[in-house]
Amino acid sequence: MLFQEQIEAGGAMVLQHGDFSFSGASHGIAGGLYAGGISAAHCVAGFLITANASNSTIQPIINGAAAGSSMTTSSGHHYVLTTRFYADENYRRQQMFYSQEHPGGVGGGSISAAVRLVLELHDIDPGNPASQVAGSVVLYDGVLSNAPQYCQYALINAIDLNCGITFMRMLREVDVEVRSARPGENFRSRLLGSRVDGAECTVTSSGVLDFFSHYVPVLNEAIQVRYRTSGRAAARVQDAASMSALQSVNDDGTRGKAVRLKLPTARTSADCENAAVLLLQQAASTAWKGEYKCWSDFLPGDAADVFPGEAVEIDAPSRGGQVRAIVREVEASVRDLSGEHAEYTIRFANDLASPVAFEFETGQAGIPASLKTVALTNVGSNYLPDLTRAEIVQATSSSVTIDCGTAPIAGGAIEIRWSDSGWGPDNDRNLIGRFSTQTISVPRLGEVQSFFVKQYDGSSPAKYSRNATALHIDVPLS
Repeated sequence: MLFQEQIEAGGAMVLQHGDFSFSGASHGIAGGLYAGGISAAHCVAGFLITANASNSTIQPIINGAAAGSSMTTSSGHHYVLTTRFYADENYRRQQMFYSQEHPGGVGGGSISAAVRLVLELHDIDPGNPASQVAGSVVLYDGVLSNAPQYCQYALINAIDLNCGITFMRMLREVDVEVRSARPGENFRSRLLGSRVDGAECTVTSSGVLDFFSHYVPVLNEAIQVRYRTSGRAAARVQDAASMSALQSVNDDGTRGKAVRLKLPTARTSADCENAAVLLLQQAASTAWKGEYKCWSDFLPGDAADVFPGEAVEIDAPSRGGQVRAIVREVEASVRDLSGEHAEYTIRFANDLASPVAFEFETGQAGIPASLKTVALTNVGSNYLPDLTRAEIVQATSSSVTIDCGTAPIAGGAIEIRWSDSGWGPDNDRNLIGRFSTQTISVPRLGEVQSFFVKQYDGSSPAKYSRNATALHIDVPLS
């Protein structure tokens, strides 16, 4: 049972593989995510079911090997198997943009990310109504440091499975990861959702984290919440070469335009930059639009026929231009039916005259005051990766220890500030410090404190992370 489309391992998602009721010993993999062929060796995450006398044992399978805890089924019970994943990045591949000059496309780069996997089992005893709202048992809770971008999903991969399955569903979950640690214990994932799904807490529409009564944290239990803010993706790209070519005595060569892209969707600021590259290159050319008439016997290049969407090369000395354009419309008028002669009217245009690769939204497209200008030649290499795995690992009454999730790159360092502004060597007003280690101790000034983290390299001017990672602590000082 294989899904046709692959699943993007980005953002947060809950895969409920169904309510399993076993009628005999079984062997196979349920709810498998595969990177490659549908086999145990290629299984990134799933539930391995093996025979255990007349019952079965359920255990997670991670990267092709059994992992985590196991549970043996009981006769008459139902088992809801669920996989949750929380990725560092919301998307795992950039959008592709095409133009007449770039038929192969611009963008489409892969986005690496770590993914936390949580595999849980909800044991339901039909003779015990309380089990309907009992908490699920977490069989595996771990992070894949370099998870695949896309996975094939197979609900069942088995040759001997004796069970009934009542449902399967995929949910794009609220992008919030909740973990907690009781005093003296390690952090564990707290399950988000409804009580009937065996969850422990929920996040309301107003952003409040509520724990169900049976799962209220104990005194001094540390709670860690990861979430991602969102906003309109935007970019500002400048072509210095084109500006220089347009300069004159009374003209600095600056031309500008703000557009709102509708299709293809620009999901991130990096996508906006790639789209801007194509739009700037189009803007530097001349708009051409026209039509060409000829008999079918004399089609350009001895073509058998012409269809909309095909490319044409127009050499028009009288118009002062050599144009590469796209056929938009073909009108064929049969003039001699017996001789199969027709008169063709071929209407063509380039992208600047009539865009086909982009569709824009109407309405105001403002430019945020804080939006930085990126040089056309630097698109794709102007930013370092965000520190998405940075976290506070220890807090005392006077200091906070931060693990940035990765070591600084060679020649670079980690910059930490009190607010998300002023990044760079020219402003020290809200600066906490610049550090060359992955684990950093910074001063704590109050019970409630926020820190903002970026990395930068040794180039001049230095390249920084595109987005800051915000770390917030709210713990009594005593």
